[in-house]
Amino acid sequence: GGWLEENATSSESTEQQFSKIEIKAEKVYAEPWITNEMLEDSFYDLEGDIMMEAGTTFAETEGAAFVTGNGVGQPRGIAAYTTVANASYTWGSVGYIASGASGAFTSSAPADALIDLQHGLKAQYRPGAVFMMNDATLATVRQFKDSASGYYMWQPDSAAGFGGRLLGSPVVVDDNLADVAANSLSIAYGNFMRGYTIVDRRGVAVIRDNVTKKGVTKFHISKRVGGGITNFEAIKLMKMAAS
Repeated sequence: GGWLEENATSSESTEQQFSKIEIKAEKVYAEPWITNEMLEDSFYDLEGDIMMEAGTTFAETEGAAFVTGNGVGQPRGIAAYTTVANASYTWGSVGYIASGASGAFTSSAPADALIDLQHGLKAQYRPGAVFMMNDATLATVRQFKDSASGYYMWQPDSAAGFGGRLLGSPVVVDDNLADVAANSLSIAYGNFMRGYTIVDRRGVAVIRDNVTKKGVTKFHISKRVGGGITNFEAIKLMKMAAS
C-alpha cells in the first residue's frame, strides 16, 4: 500500500500476491478386529469403547503428523519444511534461531536464545503466539533463572494449563517435538492459528464388517485430514546448534 493525494489514482498492489496452496486431505484410519463372541458376551458397551479408542488414535496420529509428517500420504508437519537461519529467511522455508551450542543450550545465559526466538517472530504475530516443546525440554527450560534476581523465568499459569508461561507467552507441551540433540528442532514459537492450516475433508466414517472373516467383526474407522504451513512468517523454530 501507500499514500494518495486528493484526486490521485491508485494502482494494483504488487506485494504480496495471492497464490494457490494445495493441502491434500489424506486418510487416517484405525481397524480393530473383535471376535463376535466377545461382542456378544461383553458386559459393557464394547463398540462405544472402540470408537473412543479410535478417537484417541486419530488425535495422536494427527498430532504427530502436524509436527513431523513428511507430506507423503499424510499432513506435512512444521518440522518437515526446509529450515534456514532466520537472518536468511525466505518465504517457503521456516526460519530458525540457534541455541548457541551443539545439542544444548549455552551454559551462560541459556534463556537468551529463547528471547532471540521470540523476537525472531514479527511483532504482529506475537499476540496469540505460543512456545511449543516436549516435556523433557520443558523440564530443562523450567530451571532457567534470571541471573540478576534469581527468579525462575518460567511461571505457572492456570489459564495456560500445565505448560505455564515463558517470557509472557503460553507454553504448549507436545511430545512430538524432538528431544534436545545435535541439530534437533526442539522448540517452536509461533502463531499457529495464523501459520498452519488443518483441513478436515469429512467426518469420521465407520464400516462395520462381520462378513469377510467368519467369527470376526472388523471396524474400519477413517477420516480424511490434511495439514501444512500456509504462512511461513508466523512460525519459527529453535535449532540446537552453535549456529
